[in-house]
Amino acid sequence: MKKNRNITYRGLALILSVLVLTISCEKWNDSDINVDPDKPADVPMGLILPGIQQSMGYNLVGNNSVRTNNIWMQIFEGTDRQSFTEGRYQLTAADTGNLWTPIFAEMMMNCTLIIAKANEEGLESPNFEGVAQVLMATSLGIGTDLFGDMPFTEAFKGGEGVLSPVYDGQQSLYGTINTLLNDAIANLNNTNNIIDVSGDVIYGGDLDKWIKAANSIKARHALQLTSVNGNAAYSAALAALANGFTSNADDMLVPWEDANRNPIYQFMAERTDIRMGANLIDLLLATDDPRLPFYADEDADGNYSGSALRAQNGDASWPGPNLAAFDAPTKLMTYSELKFIEAEARLGLGQAGAQEAYEAAVAASILRVTGEDNTAWLDANINGDPVTMEKIMTQKYIDGAGTNQPYADYRRTGLPSLTLAPDAVISEIPRRFPYPQAELDYNSENVPAVTLLTKVWWDQ
Repeated sequence: MKKNRNITYRGLALILSVLVLTISCEKWNDSDINVDPDKPADVPMGLILPGIQQSMGYNLVGNNSVRTNNIWMQIFEGTDRQSFTEGRYQLTAADTGNLWTPIFAEMMMNCTLIIAKANEEGLESPNFEGVAQVLMATSLGIGTDLFGDMPFTEAFKGGEGVLSPVYDGQQSLYGTINTLLNDAIANLNNTNNIIDVSGDVIYGGDLDKWIKAANSIKARHALQLTSVNGNAAYSAALAALANGFTSNADDMLVPWEDANRNPIYQFMAERTDIRMGANLIDLLLATDDPRLPFYADEDADGNYSGSALRAQNGDASWPGPNLAAFDAPTKLMTYSELKFIEAEARLGLGQAGAQEAYEAAVAASILRVTGEDNTAWLDANINGDPVTMEKIMTQKYIDGAGTNQPYADYRRTGLPSLTLAPDAVISEIPRRFPYPQAELDYNSENVPAVTLLTKVWWDQ
């Protein structure tokens, strides 16, 4: 009997152990075990918005885009390591993921989230939706101008199982950009708003400025189609800019400060691979341009100098405070760019007002960069000097330092005239950025086969 009692006790002990383990497992297998309290699944629109804007300022018009194409445009000169290599046009699929991924994951995906949230019952905010649409159009516009065809219609359907999105053609994407901006203007004018725009580091929720920005971005991309649409592109640009920026106070700028610093400042603090290019510096020196000390720092001799093409002159001027101060804003769109668009469009159409728009564009650039009118310099060098396409594009090139526009304009117009790098690995200045390696690896059935010399759709 004693033996049987021991068996019974052992059996009870086993049953109790199983019960304890079962109860413990049920308790341990918490349905919230994979929920990270520091990464909430539902974030208010006002907390998503500044992250989009800061990513645009850092990646879209900063280190991962502008640094490279400003080297190609000879605004900067790559003097060492990565930047020196890019100066001979060696940009590979391994180099562009740091731009491509934020465009989708940080900019356009988060814009998609805001647009969806702004339409939720009880959270209706057409104004917030409008802001997100302007940012989406701006991101898509700069992205497609650099890469050409891109995923869009299927790009944000991962939750629906679409992991290999098709690529939309650039012609279609330009239609999407225009639709986004038209819808944005309507939404920004809508007064049936439950949630006001918050977290906006660009305009502080000023809807009038966002409406002007939408029209100004429309004008930029209308003009970009001059080789496709001819004079109709000029007319479309003029129609859009009529409701665009009216002064430098409207500029679409991403601010930086000590805890979150300008991307070119960060690059120079960490790698120091670039100097100012001789092409830009010589243009500024030729007329004693007042923007010179703002675009370039003094060199070791107390002068302003640019590194000649492929010279690796590490003693040349570093980028100056307008381009690389820790708190220098990065430029998504400016009033001066819009006035250059107007000058080109009116000149191209043979309309009156081209001269006035050209003079206003340069004056706005001088004022924004230097903080002063510099009227005497304008009278001596710009005002009254008969406008030509070459003068417009040269001054727009100077004004666009630190942005993507000189590269877009150069491919469209061939101006200003630039010299091919003597050690170039290809036969001309690149016509596009290559698709990133991740796309080649994981979306190979859809990614277009291109080289650096494959022209984007509008580059005819």
